[in-house]
Amino acid sequence: MKTPHQHPLLNTIEQRGLPRRRFLRHLLFAAGSVPTASWLAACGSGSSTPGAGAGSPRDPRFNSRFATMGPLQAPDANGVQLPEGFSSRVIAVVNQPPIPSQPDFLWHSDPDGAGMFRTEDGGWIYCSNSEARDATTLFAATPDAPLLSELTSRDALEAVTTGLGAITGLLPLDAVPLVLPFSGGVSALRFDKDGNLVDAYPVQRNTTTNCSGGATPWGTWINGEEILDGFMFECSPLRDGGTPRRLERFGRKAHEMAAVDADARAIYHTEDITGEDRFYRTVFSAADWPAGKRPDFSKGKLQVLAVDAGIDAARQGPVPIRWVDAIDDGTPQHRVYQEETTVFAGNEGVWFLKGFVFFSTKSDDNIWAIDTIGGTIESIYNPDDGPVGSFEDPDEPPMAGVDNLAMTLDGEMIVVEDGGDLRAMVLLPDGRTIPLLRLPGDPDAPSPSEVTGPAFSPDGRRLYVCSQRALPDGTPTPFGLGGVVYEITMPFSVRVDPPLAQPLPADA
Repeated sequence: MKTPHQHPLLNTIEQRGLPRRRFLRHLLFAAGSVPTASWLAACGSGSSTPGAGAGSPRDPRFNSRFATMGPLQAPDANGVQLPEGFSSRVIAVVNQPPIPSQPDFLWHSDPDGAGMFRTEDGGWIYCSNSEARDATTLFAATPDAPLLSELTSRDALEAVTTGLGAITGLLPLDAVPLVLPFSGGVSALRFDKDGNLVDAYPVQRNTTTNCSGGATPWGTWINGEEILDGFMFECSPLRDGGTPRRLERFGRKAHEMAAVDADARAIYHTEDITGEDRFYRTVFSAADWPAGKRPDFSKGKLQVLAVDAGIDAARQGPVPIRWVDAIDDGTPQHRVYQEETTVFAGNEGVWFLKGFVFFSTKSDDNIWAIDTIGGTIESIYNPDDGPVGSFEDPDEPPMAGVDNLAMTLDGEMIVVEDGGDLRAMVLLPDGRTIPLLRLPGDPDAPSPSEVTGPAFSPDGRRLYVCSQRALPDGTPTPFGLGGVVYEITMPFSVRVDPPLAQPLPADA
């Protein structure tokens, strides 16, 4: 079914009679660094470009540097397996000061989603969520259990005295007899232009189970709580960048990652908690989100994705989507799911690029692409399809537990694993997957760590990732006791454009 108003590049490729699904996997080469016309001229012919799969249509002038990587080498001094020419550095460790001269600030446990920001002095800030659990998270996957907002100070006291952790989040502070130092929130690591760590500090506290989020074009960090009645928040990555604000028009749900399409005035966000999870967006009018400005977050409409043909059909090719207005009256979303909307169980990472929204679903390890212009969705990675082209290392298994995402401007996607083999993988626009790193630890342990928080430095030469529930030697830990931030330096650079870090406006 051809849609009348699909992405212009898709219209062109269909007119040329080329396979749409293959084209979508290559689309961002055209939308990124290669002029569209010359790229299309190269489509349909085989390519002998190194790293290209047999018969893959490629513009010979562009070849992802990731496609030239060799296999993972033996673990380095930090226990990290990397391709030849890459190196690792441990930046922060749970319960230790990242900067010894600042002993009063200890790094948080359970680092999860993260974002990158440029700074005016040429440096950058890595903004990291803490998914540290408190008592409320014990109810996370039990829809009929008490919600955070329904608990009382007696519940809070019982939780603390039984060693479950303090209940923070939405309860009034005077109802909480004890607030543990690691109960969620967001912290930041600031680097100078040479990559030296020069500051470390908290930017958001008194929240719980902060899973993931997304950097905004106006230089702030949106993040949410992964509990049944969680909220989304906006904070500044800067030290003393303003008081974080709760965002009311994003629904009360188990929030994961967020991605901003400023031109269409839409913010997409994912949900992962009960297995009945949905995919969301919050849309704004032109009056509530003027061009080049930040939206009025007191406004906005929450909507839920519906795929009437079903996700099995979307695994085979593009199918139409529609957006259903959500019930957004403060009731937790899992209690008011509209039956007509579509379940995307365990949807985690999400990224917007060049008119497309990409998101991952951990339940089936698929990566999905929404054409925001044409209003269609399709799977661009399904492990059941088998490898596209060839793996750089045939012994590497397919991606598993697909979670946080990060993308370059050329469509190269970093996918980190929650489960799987403790890897960060590269999904190339031609559909191939290549291992970028494996963190220390045993993926077959009873409760292994997961790889989280991928983000590139502004120069495109460094990738930051975290091991969420482990110590630097890879020893797995329970929630609240682990967490390591690694810096991976690459022998090449990729094209990225993180926003400039900004304070929250006083009148926001």
